[in-house]
Amino acid sequence: MGLSGYVSEIALVLQTIHHLFGIEAAVFDTGAVLIAGSEKYLEIKGTTVHKPSIAEVIENDEVTVLCPGKMESCIGCRFSSNCPATLELLKRITNEGVPVGVLSFSAFSEDEHDEIITRIDYFKQIIADFSNLLATVLKNAKSNAFTNDKNQFSAISSLFPDGLLTTDVDGNILDINDAALNILSGVCLKSIRDFLPAELSEEVMSGRHVVNQAVEIRQGLTVALSSAPVFSPLGDSGGFAVRLTAKQTVISPASKVSEYEKMRGGGAHMESVRRRMGKIVNSPSSVFISGETGTGKGVLARSVHYEGNRRDKPFIIINCANIPESLFESELFGYEAGAFTGALKTGKSGKMELAEGGTLFLDEISEMPMSMQAKLLSVLQDRQFEHVGGTKNIALNTRIISASNANIQQRIEEDRFRADLFYRLNVISIEVLPLRDRMEDLPELLDAFLSKYNYRLHAAVKGFDERVIQQFNRYSWPGNIRQLENIVEYCINMADGDIVQLLDLPPHFLKEVEAEPLPALKEAEGGVIRDLLNKYGWDSRGKAQVAQTLGISVRTLYRKIDQSRLEK
Repeated sequence: MGLSGYVSEIALVLQTIHHLFGIEAAVFDTGAVLIAGSEKYLEIKGTTVHKPSIAEVIENDEVTVLCPGKMESCIGCRFSSNCPATLELLKRITNEGVPVGVLSFSAFSEDEHDEIITRIDYFKQIIADFSNLLATVLKNAKSNAFTNDKNQFSAISSLFPDGLLTTDVDGNILDINDAALNILSGVCLKSIRDFLPAELSEEVMSGRHVVNQAVEIRQGLTVALSSAPVFSPLGDSGGFAVRLTAKQTVISPASKVSEYEKMRGGGAHMESVRRRMGKIVNSPSSVFISGETGTGKGVLARSVHYEGNRRDKPFIIINCANIPESLFESELFGYEAGAFTGALKTGKSGKMELAEGGTLFLDEISEMPMSMQAKLLSVLQDRQFEHVGGTKNIALNTRIISASNANIQQRIEEDRFRADLFYRLNVISIEVLPLRDRMEDLPELLDAFLSKYNYRLHAAVKGFDERVIQQFNRYSWPGNIRQLENIVEYCINMADGDIVQLLDLPPHFLKEVEAEPLPALKEAEGGVIRDLLNKYGWDSRGKAQVAQTLGISVRTLYRKIDQSRLEK
């Protein structure tokens, strides 16, 4: 029987991987057919995979993909040059010595990438151990050696240096590995209530995901605790999995904004942003960050959180443009058991609840559906909310940071965004200027990205040829900091020597630089746009007519208005 005959067993192993280690994982058979995958993996990468990538793992046993979408085996993949993964570890699965499939670990964000890359040997050992465990599951499935969660957990937990234990729904300990016994030496081991503070015990048993929560077990012993509910393949709650990690091995909350992700720039504008940020990091007031795509709004939001007194609490992100309207309410507020068809039998906490005591970052807030805007406004006014299908009021103790690259005032004029909600969100406003308006920050940004990708790509590039710098200074950077970072990453991949040359720049970038109008032409273009706006009007309808007359999109027109700094 192939892997397809053991979907439930494999899915339970992947669920355990995700709950205990926060890793998105998937299993494919030798024909590159998906057998099972974690929820986020399926959402982002779907159910199909590039066959040559699987064939490479089957042949070589293990593969580490540091630049997804840019490897030789990625040629022909639908994600080529645009892979949503930031790093992948892949390991062959065998059954009695015969390859039967591939186990994949994937990172989909810079945080996940950095978590794995900084402990790459540790995670390589984890994927190897789980590959062996899957082989054992397949071997023993017929004899029902893994028919219950306890046996499953015992086999898994013995493989890892971290302390792992499982409890029933009341917090009573069902199983515990040797590492946890050593950590908890001298402590009563009947229930998590016997060694955890009452508040933390209740949080674990509420089913919320606890991530790297520092807790003092006894005097002189502090560990980081992570926990998550464990479900059966049918979705029934079977209790909770708890992971205990020696405190010194966990990234401290204050360092979660890594050296590579700090706000960069020594120019007047960024100094002003940092000064304002320093005044609000401990404030519970709502913060609204505006700026074009790629200017670093998310980095600023993280900095506000992790440099303030909420740093030990969660920083939860919702990208309002990526959530279907039908799911928005349950994603934001959570839901009770049986609230709708397909709901988990245990219910689910929403992002607002998961951010308790910390920060909820609503990115691309301008894309929030109008129906949700009214509900969010009510929550911000009353400082409480309910689960979908629930009747219990939950107090809101979360700072709200929102961001948008769109012109919110224009959205309000077009009746696409509520003015009263914007007033609630825009208590403290911070604008991040586009890169073209703060080119004095370019040298520092280049140095930071050079260091970042030398580390990630195991390169030793020392700098940029002067002609490359000239091209950078001439360009208008419509994609801002994100575009600059992508181009630096490309250059380090392409560089033959220790200095980036013109030939190492992306061809499309060189073409765009050549197409850049000279300053005099830009000024003339601004004059033409101003004349047309005076003719057709400066409101949204007039701007639409101007865009049509010029043969450009309304979005492009707004960008050109901003670039030319045109005002009525």
